[in-house]
Amino acid sequence: MLAVQDVQQTRQPDGNIRATAKVTAAENLGLGQIDLAYPEMMPMGESRTIRLKLSPAQQLAGMTPVAAPAKTPDLPSFVYKFGGNVDLYPLMIAELHALKFDVKPTGPLRRTVDPKKEVIWDWLISPTAPGRQDLAIELAIPARINGVESELSTDVLKNLSFAVEVQAVQPSPVSRIIDSIIANAGPILVALITLLGTLIGIYAKIRSDKAKPARSSKK
Repeated sequence: MLAVQDVQQTRQPDGNIRATAKVTAAENLGLGQIDLAYPEMMPMGESRTIRLKLSPAQQLAGMTPVAAPAKTPDLPSFVYKFGGNVDLYPLMIAELHALKFDVKPTGPLRRTVDPKKEVIWDWLISPTAPGRQDLAIELAIPARINGVESELSTDVLKNLSFAVEVQAVQPSPVSRIIDSIIANAGPILVALITLLGTLIGIYAKIRSDKAKPARSSKK
């Protein structure tokens, strides 16, 4: 964490307030590797998981690839993309920024970092619009101001930007037929009435033609 001490505020001649402070960084836990798993493509109406993982330097040599996830968002396996390295601190914060997605959970998420274990953040995203959508994860550490821990992340360690292509849902053949019927309900109804009238006329003519020989024989 950052230690912010000796905060002083002075009023400037223009009326603005200027704040100054001494900022020192807490001792970090060493270097860690950032790995990010996210879907490059997904359809509208479905959800996917984004996972951020920090691996302590001691574990980097022993890492092995994992299998790709299927559609189920809560599967334990993910395909990771290397996102760089970062200094590890006892307490770290990650927040996912996504404008055209419903994100769960929202806001900054804190994790306690153990130098011998992986640290993981998970988010479930559901798109609200099709097309190429930009997302970003902000990785930061909290601050202590005059000995009091602040809720604001004042030291951003890393910004991870990536994009997801959201595909519009294609209607099924049955849905297209139903939509077409609804859109053309008026002309279809007129055609049905015309066809019904034609069938009634044909049936009446057949009955009439059958009745003529019977009348002739009676005479």
